[in-house]
Amino acid sequence: MPSWRRTLDTLINMIRLENVKDSFLTIKAKMNIIIQQEASLSDEQFGAALLGNPGTGKTTVARLYTQFLGSVKVIPGSFFSKTSGSKLANTSIAGCQKHLNKIKSNGGGALFIDKAYQLTSGNNAGGSSVLDFLLAEVENLTSKIIFILAGYNKNMESFFFHNPGIPSRFLIKLQIEDRPDRLYIHIIIQRVGRGRGREGFGNAHNMHNAFARITEHQAKQLQREQRLKKPTDDLLLTKKDLLSPDPRTVLKKNTTWDKLQALTGLRQVKQSVQALFNTVSFNYQRELEEKPMVEFSLNKVFIGNPGTGKTTVAKLYRKLLAEMGYLSNGEDNFIVKNPSDFIGNVIGGSEAATKGILASTLSKVLVINKAYMLRGTSSSSNRGTNPDIYKTAVIDTLVAEVQSVPGDDRCVLLLGYRDAMERMFQTVNEGLSRRFPLSAAFDFENFTDDDLQDILNLKLKQLGFSATAEARSVVRQCLSRARNRPNFGNAGEVDILLDKAKLRHQQRLSARKTRNIDILEPPDFDPDFDREHNAGANCRKLFHGVVGCEQLVAQLEGYQNVARNMKRLGLDSREKIPFNFLFRGPPGSGKTSTARRMGQVFYDMGILGAPEVVECSSSDLVTQYVGQTGPKTKRLLEKGLGRVLFIDEAYRLADGTFGKEAMDQLVDCLTKEKFFKRLIVILAGYDEDINHLMASNPGLTSRFSETATFKNLSPSQCWVLLRDSLGQVHQVDHAVVRQPDGQFHARILASFEHLSTLPGWGNSQDMKTISDTIIRRVFSCPLDEGQTQMVITEEIVSAVLQSTIQERQLRATATVPNLPTFPAAMPAMAGPPHTAPSFTAASGAKQQDNGSTPPDIDLDAATPTEADLNGSRDPGVSNEVWDQLQADRKQHDAQIEHDAEIINEEKALRKKLDNNSEMPDDDERRQYEELIRSLVRQMVEIKERKKKDEEAQRKLREMGVCPMGYRWIPQATGYRCAGGSHSVSSAQLGL
Repeated sequence: MPSWRRTLDTLINMIRLENVKDSFLTIKAKMNIIIQQEASLSDEQFGAALLGNPGTGKTTVARLYTQFLGSVKVIPGSFFSKTSGSKLANTSIAGCQKHLNKIKSNGGGALFIDKAYQLTSGNNAGGSSVLDFLLAEVENLTSKIIFILAGYNKNMESFFFHNPGIPSRFLIKLQIEDRPDRLYIHIIIQRVGRGRGREGFGNAHNMHNAFARITEHQAKQLQREQRLKKPTDDLLLTKKDLLSPDPRTVLKKNTTWDKLQALTGLRQVKQSVQALFNTVSFNYQRELEEKPMVEFSLNKVFIGNPGTGKTTVAKLYRKLLAEMGYLSNGEDNFIVKNPSDFIGNVIGGSEAATKGILASTLSKVLVINKAYMLRGTSSSSNRGTNPDIYKTAVIDTLVAEVQSVPGDDRCVLLLGYRDAMERMFQTVNEGLSRRFPLSAAFDFENFTDDDLQDILNLKLKQLGFSATAEARSVVRQCLSRARNRPNFGNAGEVDILLDKAKLRHQQRLSARKTRNIDILEPPDFDPDFDREHNAGANCRKLFHGVVGCEQLVAQLEGYQNVARNMKRLGLDSREKIPFNFLFRGPPGSGKTSTARRMGQVFYDMGILGAPEVVECSSSDLVTQYVGQTGPKTKRLLEKGLGRVLFIDEAYRLADGTFGKEAMDQLVDCLTKEKFFKRLIVILAGYDEDINHLMASNPGLTSRFSETATFKNLSPSQCWVLLRDSLGQVHQVDHAVVRQPDGQFHARILASFEHLSTLPGWGNSQDMKTISDTIIRRVFSCPLDEGQTQMVITEEIVSAVLQSTIQERQLRATATVPNLPTFPAAMPAMAGPPHTAPSFTAASGAKQQDNGSTPPDIDLDAATPTEADLNGSRDPGVSNEVWDQLQADRKQHDAQIEHDAEIINEEKALRKKLDNNSEMPDDDERRQYEELIRSLVRQMVEIKERKKKDEEAQRKLREMGVCPMGYRWIPQATGYRCAGGSHSVSSAQLGL
């Protein structure tokens, strides 16, 4: 299709503009005649004047006119340059020449001068000279550039009279008619008609309600104008009354919009709101042009952490929607609900409650806070596992009732945290994602430190308080530490700090420790605010009395110096301070006691949010079943956020399916934003075992680069520990240990040296055991009357040490009995362990089988448990395979139930046969006996079939084809595991 035809089609499809369409067709006809006459176009004037009121489409027509002339080769190009009379007058001839040069450089086109009459206005001194220049250029640039003037009818009349040369150069005059009254009526009809087809659409009633809102808006507008002493027309419904205000004018000098823009931070949210309202404004103009609207939805998802301003923005959002006319209720139109408000306590109750809430929020904003609690499954991974039918009903009703299309007189906002909301959308009705797309969600990011400082200043001003510069710095440090804790409250954390600060300030004021009535100081926000300056001394004090920790203390003091110096230079010390440690050493060498002090050390450095230490062992990370270890490990990491997580005996995670799963999860989590440099993780164990753990997972080495090596205590250190431990019991005289004889001291040190060479030496743990044994020996001695202290003697100490050495030597020479060996790791199970159904033959004396003796069948063993068959669907299993597997599974279940019925029926008949009183004659007895023999024959077949199935199940387990340990389901050609992804034919099993 030629380009000129496309341009004409665009014009023809537009509403109104009939005279403009005729003019275009006339120009095309004239062009055809000129071409047929082989005449020249160089002398033809195509300059045009577009006359009409504002908003009638003059600029649109000018663009189409330029494209049309360019497509029929009247001008060499279709470049369109727009300006106004006042702009040209202000920029003088040079500015006009700049426009013309730009058009020439783009291959030719048109210069569109809107409100051209401004060139002859007395307010623009340079207008006349520019007009004279333009008139000359119209002649000079014929067939290269066309000039299009536009303006209002009355103003343009005086413009044409200003200079006789103007009419002769703009022969084409296009009158753009005003939009007819029926246009606005048509738009109103279209808006009401968008609700057609929905449940509850009231047809004429809806139109009546729309007209009521129009007249209500008119009444408010007239009231405002009368207050301002403006002339009013009570019988006139204006465009503003009928169609609501133009969104572009609503946002100008709008206090609600200004409040939103003045909120601290929230850059992405503000951009999202701006983009939405740009779409709203664009659609408003498209309605006036009677073009299809761009689809958009007022319903939104607000995702963000606590205290990021979701509720505050929601209130401003609903007010803006009301002011722009998208909600008919402009006043009390904000309703907040929690998920519990939607959930019923009987079947059908959730649907009724949800529909009732939606009906009551028509023309309003409905906010569903913590919407993720409507997630209808308790499983974190499997969709549809343990579904909550009441919550599922709420989601299904929301999907059915909320359409999210233009014209909805309701706005629904779902508020929640990002991770929880994403999990909910993954496990509920897919329609919810279409009505509330996460891709278009308003994302509330955590406030930066500067944002929180601004929020603090604002809240202090509102409270009538102020804070010293040092106090503000302390607040910044407190908030920085608080970020590491789970569920950081953002602006809510500022409120918490201020509440505590006001309380401490009152206490200090009452105790006359301050004279500042309304000025908050550092101790008000943090009583121990100078901990970082004393961190070095505190570290030494913290490890006072701990034997053999000098090297570690020096290492920690080095970290404190790094943190202190980087902070002074305005750098973030977290980037250079290690957060993951390996504690490697023999038992009792101080790994656990050191870890318990690490929390305080890093808290004093301002790295952690709390000094607590979360202690656990490797067994706290793993579970018994597949798929549960990862989430459990993650929950433990979440518990340790902002603290120290100490994992003792971590080497046990090197082996076994579940241990490796835990380590993989740990390695993965430590690099994610949620956990990265937000907690201290310490893995502790013995030297060789920790090295084995590092070798088992390559990712551990890079993540745990810092190592603290703990060594066996020297004999002198053991002596110090024993002396200090005995000295804690004040009722015992331990002078013999506190001030020992030289020879006795040497013997004791030699005993410690000997003990440290024996297997199983526990360092400080064994020293505690020896100390306790000595105390018991002392208190077992007779106590003389009047004696107030027991005395430790050399003999008691020597005897205890000698006894300990003998016991350890005995243990060292003991041989380990031959115990049955077990596999290194249990096979992975998807559920609780199960027993395969089996038939057990009766034992005892040999019985003669005459066809009426039933085989002994264990009904409990014959009935498969739920865990036997209900394996979860493996990834990648096609629908066809899965559907066939489910059919075979049902058939298998039905066969088992049928077998059980035969066994029960045989038992009931035999019991009845044995009771002679119920048998009236021999014929009936013979019938019962024949029926029993028939059932027994079936039971023999059942036994053979079960025996064959047990053999197949045994072979399948030995083959190890299914690593999940699922039950195998018999099919036509063999067996398939309950997960669906593994199959074995009967030929492969040798059956």
